[in-house]
Amino acid sequence: MRLFQKFFFRLQAQTSHGLHSPSVFKLYTEVINPILQKKISTKIKTDELIQGISQFYAMVIDLGEVFPLVIPHLSPEIYQQIDQDLIPKAQANSIIFILNPHESTLSQDIWDTLVEDPRIIHSIDLFDMGILRFNQLASKQHFMLKKS
Repeated sequence: MRLFQKFFFRLQAQTSHGLHSPSVFKLYTEVINPILQKKISTKIKTDELIQGISQFYAMVIDLGEVFPLVIPHLSPEIYQQIDQDLIPKAQANSIIFILNPHESTLSQDIWDTLVEDPRIIHSIDLFDMGILRFNQLASKQHFMLKKS
């Protein structure tokens, strides 16, 4: 099942070509793709992505300090906490990293619900990691990105 999901994801996901958001283009070309290209363990790659993306938003987007939150897996209980506690308190400089949003049908359904939530402005799907942002000044967008 997961292999089929990854194949389908790769068909839909894009690289830098066709990215219409200048900030996401810059994030992809300067941070995400260079880390995805590295031949390192998944754990180290995940840690580098979280750190690199957080630093990017802190410096390049000029948010000053970024507050990242890493969620290792999705469940109904965790979704309830995200929906009722985290999202209402989220600021423009809050980022939620969700690891393995496609690990099961249930987590996939929860991820899809989060992506559709109007309070979440930017969502980026890297298949093995999902990124949620809350900048109310931007228009709602969802990106599916893969390594080039």
